[in-house]
Amino acid sequence: MALIPPERGEQVVADLQARFDRVDVPYKTVNNTAINTAIFVPKTISSAAASTTTTTVPVLVHFHGGALLMGTYPEPVRDLAHSTPAIFVSPGYRLAPEARGVEILDDVADFWTWLHAHLPAAVAERWPHLAPDLARVVAVGESAGGFLTLQSAFLFNRAARLRAAVALYPAMYLDLPAFSPRAAEPVPAWDALVADYLKDVAANPGTVRVSTPWPEKVDLLSAGLGNGLMRELLGEDPEGKLTLKYALEKAEEVPPPVWVVQGTEDVIIPKPATDELVERIAREKPKAMVKYTVQPGGHGFDGLNTVKDDWVREGVDFVKGYWL
Repeated sequence: MALIPPERGEQVVADLQARFDRVDVPYKTVNNTAINTAIFVPKTISSAAASTTTTTVPVLVHFHGGALLMGTYPEPVRDLAHSTPAIFVSPGYRLAPEARGVEILDDVADFWTWLHAHLPAAVAERWPHLAPDLARVVAVGESAGGFLTLQSAFLFNRAARLRAAVALYPAMYLDLPAFSPRAAEPVPAWDALVADYLKDVAANPGTVRVSTPWPEKVDLLSAGLGNGLMRELLGEDPEGKLTLKYALEKAEEVPPPVWVVQGTEDVIIPKPATDELVERIAREKPKAMVKYTVQPGGHGFDGLNTVKDDWVREGVDFVKGYWL
């Protein structure tokens, strides 16, 4: 989750409108609620060319952050999509705690199945001169979106068929001790807030929440992270699907190359959690290609970076070497 003021979010939305054409398409329905994916096409390629030739374009999938509790805005990823250029696909997913974390994983799995079966038709309906190259797909996400990106690479890559993945401060695995530990001195009001919210969820089963823009649920986020209650907010997980242990055990022998990014002063996804994540991938999947970039800054530090910055350009070159 990029910790940016609401007016920054408005700037991001305005920038997307200025540089991309957009269409929203449902990829599944749950309890009569459509779960959509946004498809963005850079305006530099969205207009039909004079010829009848179809242009094949790589695909960039972005999973939004927000601790699986809310939504956030695509920051540097949109520059990458625009400059490549690539078809930029950003799926929504059910949000916790109305949905359990494992149900969010179900949405991600269903999205990948939809993408390979239906994205070409969805693009052709709006932009008949363009064709998504489903042999050149990369996934990108920040915070919770980075977690879902890694889960895509580890658990769902037979469906996703990723060439590479980019995970910014993604260490939300529930078996990483440094992620959301129980506070030594919990704030009683935060415990009460989470308990009351969970009680309301239990009283309204089947509720589906898919769109809560930052910062609407920031009080719930603060309580969950601050008091170490994320495990409660993400719900029952009897198989441990939200753990790194499960992900690495289920992963293919060699997952796709991954670029992991972390800020040194991040208190939401602390650097020790991401350090352990990277170390365990290297230990348990020694053939995996992992580039680990650490930069000064807190959660969402990358919000004002662009593909012109040296560390971003270096990482993008790493990813493009596998993607394009």
